[in-house]
Amino acid sequence: LLYENVINPQQIIARVDNDTMIMDASGAMVDSSVCYTTVPLVLEVLPLPVIDLELDYILCVDTNGTEVLPPLEIDTGLSIFDYRFLWTDMLTGTVVGTGSSYVPTQEGFYALEVVNALTNCEAPIHQFTVTESSPPVVTANVGTEAFSQVQLITAQATGIGIYEFNLDQGPWGTDGNFVDVPTGSHIVTARDLNGCGISAVRVNVIGYPQYFTPNGDGYHDTWNISSLGAQGDSKIFIFDRYGKLIKQIYPSGDGWDGTYNGQEMPSSDYWFTVQYTEPSTNETKEYKSHFTLKR
Repeated sequence: LLYENVINPQQIIARVDNDTMIMDASGAMVDSSVCYTTVPLVLEVLPLPVIDLELDYILCVDTNGTEVLPPLEIDTGLSIFDYRFLWTDMLTGTVVGTGSSYVPTQEGFYALEVVNALTNCEAPIHQFTVTESSPPVVTANVGTEAFSQVQLITAQATGIGIYEFNLDQGPWGTDGNFVDVPTGSHIVTARDLNGCGISAVRVNVIGYPQYFTPNGDGYHDTWNISSLGAQGDSKIFIFDRYGKLIKQIYPSGDGWDGTYNGQEMPSSDYWFTVQYTEPSTNETKEYKSHFTLKR
């Protein structure tokens, strides 16, 4: 008979019967007796070890100090005095650990066997995967020439991770192309989606201010092409609408304050010519356009 215990442990009484029958020569039963015995039994169910581990883990390699994930240690939380452990590399069959935790050094497919040291009860074998990921190596370039009306920055991230980008701490996205980027210095950042780190690079977009307001309020009080500040030999010539030279300035200088011979110039459009080196081709070029002085 089958019996299922209702508590753990549980004591039961087992009875075993031996039926004996006496028959005559014709085969008819003339006597019968029943012999039995009882035995006390204790039913105890010993639990299997519980392994509470993930199926997939990320191992950060080539880290640069910006990773979000901590160093990978796969810990069972079980005592080495109560259990026996066997960590195995499934691809090679090599035993890689016998402790209650394991620190993998490379990606792979692994298995863990846990046995109760007292009862020898063995948990089902737990298999898991370790995948490597790393911070990106990010590069970014201006994809358009200086002074283009619509400026483009193109960023790329290389490494063994999955990466996304942002421009100047803006929203993250998987596309490393940024269109209609304003003039000036920008920071392109790439990060690993697995949490293994970020990298950033600075990119300079060359353009010029469309206007300035020399009214002493601390905003746009001077005009200059500061995005050419790294080109110390660049020269800028400013003219009025009739072609008269008003000022010569340098991108690394303070710029034009809107005066000529100490006199304030009126609100109007002013023209400029700039000599510079095109970063994409390293050629010396000249660019002409105009801007507005507003008072």
